[in-house]
Amino acid sequence: MTYTQKIKLILALTACTIACSAPAAPGFEGIINAVTKQGNETNALLYTVGANSMRLELTAASSDESRATFPKPVDIVDRQTGVLTLLFPHNRSFVRLKPGAENAPRSAMPPMPPMAPGMSPPPAMPPMPPMTRLAEKRELKVTGETTNLLGLACARYEIKERGQTLEIWATDKLFPYQPYVSRQASRVGPRGIEEQWPELLKARNLFPLLAILKFEKGPERFRFEVKSIKPGKLTEADTKAFQPPPGYREIEPLPF
Repeated sequence: MTYTQKIKLILALTACTIACSAPAAPGFEGIINAVTKQGNETNALLYTVGANSMRLELTAASSDESRATFPKPVDIVDRQTGVLTLLFPHNRSFVRLKPGAENAPRSAMPPMPPMAPGMSPPPAMPPMPPMTRLAEKRELKVTGETTNLLGLACARYEIKERGQTLEIWATDKLFPYQPYVSRQASRVGPRGIEEQWPELLKARNLFPLLAILKFEKGPERFRFEVKSIKPGKLTEADTKAFQPPPGYREIEPLPF
């Protein structure tokens, strides 16, 4: 190996070492304000996003007076493990859910209870009719359209199903989408488009700036819209809110 070749090799190894030891680009930290609308109900949603955790909470009373007194759980998400903690301020309790527990795949029917010893098995159930449309795999369709929302480059995606269209403008410059969860979901029955689209975005590391679900010839059914994004380091008081408050008792997840 010549002297010139040795120098080139040393420079290449040095560059590789520097690149490999450089810290990864930090993820988004800061505050996001969003609004959700569904039917007559409008809610203001606050994301407080730290390096390792985020907190989601409703910041204004529901516009639907019939729901104004409903409990308003708070979500705390560990960004490293995906563990979701639901805080219930109305009774000072909390529950921890492993990743996927809040939106785990649902079974078409609840399981049959175990039989007592000595009992004969029940007659065979007739075969269920095919549920092709319900079991149909949903996918985000890339439309190729792009725009800029709140200073972020966004691409348009859509899902069409049974006369409904979900239009999503999403960016890869924030973090994988985490929807607000108010309770542990049941796993019985098929899942609707409203329940599955957050997972499709999360799988692509996308966050929506605007999402609208509507009938092809009719009104909107659902809207999620980000109103403001404020990047920045959180205060010590903000980060303390990523833990259940003192005096809260932990409860077990629902068995289903």
